[in-house]
Amino acid sequence: MRNTMIYVHYEPLAHLFLTAGLSASDVLAASKAPFRHLLLLPPVSDTAFIDPHTGFNEISGAEAVTAFLRSKQARDRAWLDYKHGSYLRELTPNEIAELLYLGHAKTHIQPPYYYKLQNQVVYLPLANDMVTLYVRKLDLFSQTLSAAIVRHLRLAANDQPFWLRLRQLHVPAVPNAVIAALYPEFEEGLMLDFSRGVFSRDQVKIPLAHNLRRFMPEQALGPEQVVRRGDLVLVRATGQWRVNWRTPAEQAHDKGVFEE
Repeated sequence: MRNTMIYVHYEPLAHLFLTAGLSASDVLAASKAPFRHLLLLPPVSDTAFIDPHTGFNEISGAEAVTAFLRSKQARDRAWLDYKHGSYLRELTPNEIAELLYLGHAKTHIQPPYYYKLQNQVVYLPLANDMVTLYVRKLDLFSQTLSAAIVRHLRLAANDQPFWLRLRQLHVPAVPNAVIAALYPEFEEGLMLDFSRGVFSRDQVKIPLAHNLRRFMPEQALGPEQVVRRGDLVLVRATGQWRVNWRTPAEQAHDKGVFEE
């Protein structure tokens, strides 16, 4: 299930997203301007540059940052961006302590958006292959999710008969307005299951569902654990995306769609 599922649980107060199926490369793809500086949270590597003020590893330069975010190493490192190198030197001991706690505990003392750093994202990979993302602006998360949806859909299309496969140019980004319709459902935790996507000549439908228990990436999903809420639909002829919500009667009828 690891490579066929996206999961998003949203906490609005902190702009915190507990996710599965999203990667650092999706954040990179969503960014309109490349990140130029990253601060890597503990553990600290002696083989990489260490910022003398914070004691944390630092990556600077758009090319170096891009290469890191595309690498396998980015899957396991916690990081946040910052705007200017000089701003890093202005962090107070208390702010550095908060970042140290954030890196170790994978949760915040206060929402980790720092005026001095002007950071947009905090990326915290967890031991269970999930990722906690703090994103200052919702549009950036929407675009990150769109990049992940397109990536997963292309992978799922590879398993289809050749006449149903999607060419790269036929998978447009999901508009922010369509992603915005999902945010109320994200607050309950929403799964997009690409392994149960339905491909036809006219459209592609990706099931949207709530898990009634705690989400775990490798869990088997029985019908008693899942409520299907609707479908994310791509109309192939027009390249348009939409969400089709299920009525309560349809939800009851479709309950077995997640049965193994």
